[in-house]
Amino acid sequence: MTASASLVALIPSAEPYENHVVAIVWIGKVGGLLSMIATTFTMRDILTRFLRGETVRLTSKLIFEWAFACFGASFWSAFLSTWMVPEETGVYMASGTTTTCTLQGYLDSFFYGTSVLTYTVLAVTYCLLVKFKRKDELSISRTLTIILGVSPAISFLLATAVLFDDAYNYTELHICGIAEYPMGCLSPHVPIDCQRGEHARQFWVSRFCIMCWANFIIIVSVAILIRAILKRENRMTVHEDDRNITARSRKAIWQGIWYILAFEVSWGAWFAFQFVRISADHEMNSRAFYSINVSEILYIGVCTHSMQGVWISMVYFRPYYLKFRQRDPDDFRIASLMRVLNLSVPRVLTVEWWETLNCRKSTSVDGPSYNESENNDAMIETKNDATNMKKSEPTFIKPKHETGHQLGNSNDSIQLKLTEDTQ
Repeated sequence: MTASASLVALIPSAEPYENHVVAIVWIGKVGGLLSMIATTFTMRDILTRFLRGETVRLTSKLIFEWAFACFGASFWSAFLSTWMVPEETGVYMASGTTTTCTLQGYLDSFFYGTSVLTYTVLAVTYCLLVKFKRKDELSISRTLTIILGVSPAISFLLATAVLFDDAYNYTELHICGIAEYPMGCLSPHVPIDCQRGEHARQFWVSRFCIMCWANFIIIVSVAILIRAILKRENRMTVHEDDRNITARSRKAIWQGIWYILAFEVSWGAWFAFQFVRISADHEMNSRAFYSINVSEILYIGVCTHSMQGVWISMVYFRPYYLKFRQRDPDDFRIASLMRVLNLSVPRVLTVEWWETLNCRKSTSVDGPSYNESENNDAMIETKNDATNMKKSEPTFIKPKHETGHQLGNSNDSIQLKLTEDTQ
């Protein structure tokens, strides 16, 4: 029996169920924190380009909007998690009220809805730009406002509609979301009247259908994008310029595929779990889901869904990372990653620093080393050479009347001798 199967077998008792809650809460908090950090770097990169006076493309603006929405969802939902849950529920680390639970549920629906819809608009925009050979820019402010405002507007309307039914309650998973209160009151097998969220199931199904349509549009848009690029490649002749265009086209294809994979990794397990949850005969209590052996899906969903900012930010920075690796293939990978994130690289992570260090070590090991006896032998040889040089030098005998400074200048002596001879 595997570890996950053993955990599922222990679920019916109260204590193992609490163990599941503790694990889910902390996995969500860590994943949410990492997602917040990743989306912060994404927004920082785009904002830095804007402050430098560079032209920010339309797709970059959409990515900035997605990153902002993902940051808000990661903070309010995954990171805060049970801190916003009413304390009377007795949930692990619960320290909130009904008001904080409603706030968390509302912001969770708004920010996650905005991130998914913005991602959908991004996929459609990218597809249309490539298919119709348009430039990735938009000078009409009204059209730009519509493109950037459609996702938050739809999410705002959907999230606000749930407020009128008081359907934001604790879902007994790890956050407050769309659910009925008390839990299980919508089930025909539970004779309890609902105090809040009488239409929670309808809202839940509606949101799930919208998410599925968004997922379908993203996949179709990228498929059309890939088809348009391949169709364009088939029309090209084999020239050097055409080869460069083909290489760029293939990079665009892979970038689109990576964007789809990142989205599916983030939301795939969530879709599967919500489908099981909705189709469980009106039963929305998570204790029942463990009994039908979907705890693996729940754990995978919490790990991947809370870190969606990490996966998609990795795809966003991937082209920049590949450029740095192509330019400096010998550089450390962590140094290339820090340069992509516009962080200062310490000297210890540079190749030049390690090469200098290795040169110093090799010089100290392979260079000349003299001990004391060798130094003495060298001094003796130097003295012997000096003595031999002195012996081999010719000796000149000075006249007895010439000593020291009395010699004067040699030219004066020669002139004096010539004068004596002349006389």
